[in-house]
Amino acid sequence: MKINKLTVVLLLAALYSMTACSKDGDTIYTSGFQDLVLGGNEADIVLSIDALDALALTLYWNDNSEISLSDPRVDAPKNAIANTIQFSTSEDFGHVAEVAVGDGVFERQFSCKELNSVLTKLGFEPGVKAPLYIRVQGRLADNVEPSYSKVLVVQVTPYKVDTTVGRFFDSKKEDTGRILYAPADDRIYYGFIGAGAWENWFLNEADGTTWGNDGVTGMAFVMSSAGDAWNFWYPGISGCYYTTVDTHRNEWTALLVESLTVSGDVAGEMTYDRKANTWALHVDVPAPGSINVTLTGSGKLYNAATGTDDAAAIATQVGFSGDVNALTFNASGAGSTVTLDIPAAGETDLLLDLNNPKGWTLATGTAAPEEKPAEILWVVGHNDGITGSWLFDSWLRLYNEDNLTYGGVLNINSLWGYKLYKEQDNWDDFYGMVTGGNGYEGSLEANGTNNIAAPAAGLYVADVSLSGLTYKLTAVNSVHFAGLNDDWNLSPMTATAVPGVYTATVTKSADTPYGVKVIINEDWGIAFGGTSGYLRLYQDGFDGDNDLPNGTYILTVNLLDGTYAYE
Repeated sequence: MKINKLTVVLLLAALYSMTACSKDGDTIYTSGFQDLVLGGNEADIVLSIDALDALALTLYWNDNSEISLSDPRVDAPKNAIANTIQFSTSEDFGHVAEVAVGDGVFERQFSCKELNSVLTKLGFEPGVKAPLYIRVQGRLADNVEPSYSKVLVVQVTPYKVDTTVGRFFDSKKEDTGRILYAPADDRIYYGFIGAGAWENWFLNEADGTTWGNDGVTGMAFVMSSAGDAWNFWYPGISGCYYTTVDTHRNEWTALLVESLTVSGDVAGEMTYDRKANTWALHVDVPAPGSINVTLTGSGKLYNAATGTDDAAAIATQVGFSGDVNALTFNASGAGSTVTLDIPAAGETDLLLDLNNPKGWTLATGTAAPEEKPAEILWVVGHNDGITGSWLFDSWLRLYNEDNLTYGGVLNINSLWGYKLYKEQDNWDDFYGMVTGGNGYEGSLEANGTNNIAAPAAGLYVADVSLSGLTYKLTAVNSVHFAGLNDDWNLSPMTATAVPGVYTATVTKSADTPYGVKVIINEDWGIAFGGTSGYLRLYQDGFDGDNDLPNGTYILTVNLLDGTYAYE
């Protein structure tokens, strides 16, 4: 007979401890576990914060995944034993940190950062050498006693990590340099984040725990540190968000500071620079000396109860108080008077700097002019097989200002490869390919020697990051639309004789509350939205149909120009 793996594992769990049966041959026995033999480097390990990615520890053990059964007619399951590495501060393993390993894996390496994270969870004192006890646990089923390897003992010295700091990771779990702060060292973090609309992020703690949105409930502002957690996301309004992350309640909040008003010896409405994460007010001070001012404003609180619904967000008053070199924030009331020294008479800017949650400051200075990135990234040379020349006639449109990412569709037929230019007709400032790239993805460098390699001729969605200096191309095989009349089934669009132009006959019969999206290759991960007639990669659905009376129209999208229209 043949029994699948799950059935065998359940049988083995149920029969493992049985010693008799009513009829010979009715009971199937397993020979049990193979002995676990653990090995690894046993020399003293001194971890360094200056070598986070360096290899610190290698563990390896024998293949204990196979079991044998008393009945040769039954196929024993493959990789029936689940192995887990256990670390402890004591040889009795009373306090354990565990690292699971995958099926068929019998070696695990730990970088300096990974091992220090384990030691932090176990409570090792930074800078002090102490024994670390290590063993591998093999388990067949929950109701079967596990087996253990012999214990490996290694002397380790961890480095100090600041457990009051939570790092703001982007949607790719890469460090952005922004932080939140837990001054009580209680794993409740807060700080001000200049967030873009719907910006995605994760919070990374010093012990390596990464928090995101609970992927089980899918509820906004509900947290999880599980491996399948989604990213957090801010509401659909860009701005200044007082962000709190409570790892005990598994919830976070986002308080949008909509306005700040200065009153007192000088007065006015402050303006917010999201990239600089500062508020500024230009003032004219008649004489040097001290001035007294109050900073009070209004905000909207988003939490687990409100979700990202703007209408449900809780209106609140906010303000600052305390010392100008270490301001405190009142998230539910007005500010109080603070005193600021003015070194000289004349025009200056009051600058509220919210970057460091360990100490927000109010000072005088000159507000840096907000630099707006170019809306267009020009693509030149990608179609010289068609035009015969290198022309500034194609572009990618900015879709994420914070990450300097551009996207669009290109009709590529290139003889020599191509380059990316930030300014039209400026041939001296461009991006080329780093050696090792290819026609479909790679890294960029400013003013390099290599053209970006061309793929096979055809239509491609191009996604370029000037902050990450990367490019990626995806061939366009099909085009669909969805969302019209709030119908999110994919409807095909027809290619015209003009490359990149697609049409569909549509019937408007109801409102479209979330706009219309254009889906490439039936892949919701490659979708265009937009507004005001312009398409943008990875944006909310585009508008235009709600102003039309019910009826039949031709929807036309020009992927090369990045436009859409109803006729």
